[in-house]
Amino acid sequence: YPLYLLTLLLAIPLTLGEFRSTTFIWFTKFLSNLLMVQSFLPPKDWFFSFNWLAWSISDLFFFYLMFPFIVKLFENIKNNLLIICFILVAFGIFGLMQIVPEKYQLFVFYINPFFRIFDFGLGILMFKILRYIKWGDFRPSFTFVEIFAIAVLVLFYEQSQYFPEVVRFSIYYWPPMFLFIAVFAMQKGHISKLLSMRWFLFLGDLSFGFYLYHQLVLRYANRINNKFDLISEQWIVNSVSFAIILVVCYFSYHLFEMPFKTKLRHWLLTK
Repeated sequence: YPLYLLTLLLAIPLTLGEFRSTTFIWFTKFLSNLLMVQSFLPPKDWFFSFNWLAWSISDLFFFYLMFPFIVKLFENIKNNLLIICFILVAFGIFGLMQIVPEKYQLFVFYINPFFRIFDFGLGILMFKILRYIKWGDFRPSFTFVEIFAIAVLVLFYEQSQYFPEVVRFSIYYWPPMFLFIAVFAMQKGHISKLLSMRWFLFLGDLSFGFYLYHQLVLRYANRINNKFDLISEQWIVNSVSFAIILVVCYFSYHLFEMPFKTKLRHWLLTK
């Protein structure tokens, strides 16, 4: 939450135009972001307000609040029955996609935490299934399974253009992502071993900051570039922005995220 709050404050200068024109609405949107409830609000200019990508953190906040109840529920249901339930849920969501008007589809199926919680539940089901599978030690041959999982994900991505956008908002990526995450959770192949190297783990530590910072940096970079007409090629702007994002994430991780995490853990452990 400290990093979420910091990026929310950093987004304020990007919204000053709205602040001057509709001050009350601006404060209401800010409060919804502060309380992490913006993903419950249907208007696009609400769930995509301030740091636009923060809507997903709002979803996650809701999911983790529900986590104890979901786990308790899932523990009392057999895996086979859960699998059947998720298949029925997928068909149910697909059916709703046929009747929900297009202008509401982005919010209902992509943003709305009451629908996206099924993605979260699918991950819990995956854990339930994997914890009973004994894979043994590192297996070089398992690398082919990892390659297969990557190939399936790439195939789904390449073929996505042939499916309606509303399907891609939700259930379309359930099968390849379930397979992909399950396979790499095993950590039995050479690709998993490569990704476990210190450098990749460090990039993983920066990933949350990268997610929250990257759009803000791009928005600031484009505003500055458009105002002063510094660079004509957009790919150069994006490349420079990418380098800036990495630097920002590095210093944020060491000077802000980790110190706050240490203090919060100390405070919680002493309570």
